[in-house]
Amino acid sequence: MGMKPRSFMPSVAEVSPGEAGSVPGLGAMVSYWTEDRCSAEDWLAEVQESWGPAAFAMCRGEDTLGYVLYGPPEHLPHAGRYPVGPFSEDGALLAYVDGDPRTRRHLLVRMLRDLRGRGIERVEAVASDLGLPRHVSTAVLLESGWLPARHGWRRGFPYTLAYTELGSTVEVGELARGLIGRVKLPHLKKSPSPAPGAFNRATLSREPARAPSRIGL
Repeated sequence: MGMKPRSFMPSVAEVSPGEAGSVPGLGAMVSYWTEDRCSAEDWLAEVQESWGPAAFAMCRGEDTLGYVLYGPPEHLPHAGRYPVGPFSEDGALLAYVDGDPRTRRHLLVRMLRDLRGRGIERVEAVASDLGLPRHVSTAVLLESGWLPARHGWRRGFPYTLAYTELGSTVEVGELARGLIGRVKLPHLKKSPSPAPGAFNRATLSREPARAPSRIGL
């Protein structure tokens, strides 16, 4: 009997509560954004029952390449400690996306497709202007077509509430095929799809807030 060839094609799938412990880093990220409210397994089970999927992972064979974690703001209470709110009551909050640039973009597309299919029209994120650990990078989101809503400082570090709006027409397939280089993930409203490699001049003109010369903790 020959050995079954290993698949080198990465795939994205929902993370079930029972699989939470097998995704590197996911448990620590759930603990941070929920302020140790419960385990990742219990948190995913609770959110899944009341709201729907809250995490996807990209894998190649048995290797996890990255994951995306999101949910309703009330289930991610640590976000309320950042002075960039209020958050949209009917929207979703992106807590974190992990992986290399290509993996992150695939996971963001999968998250947006999931949320749009459930009728959610706005997604927000507490993003770090300095790209600090346990936060989504402001630059990564703005380069992907998200927009800044509000800015704030916490313990001497700058943060931005970034958002994207999901319109009535979503051409996710075209977005996924264009994920080479810097590709704008638009508000997903009814408009011509950007050509591969297109960029948003308005976005590129925005610079993340600079940290003061002396940062306090």
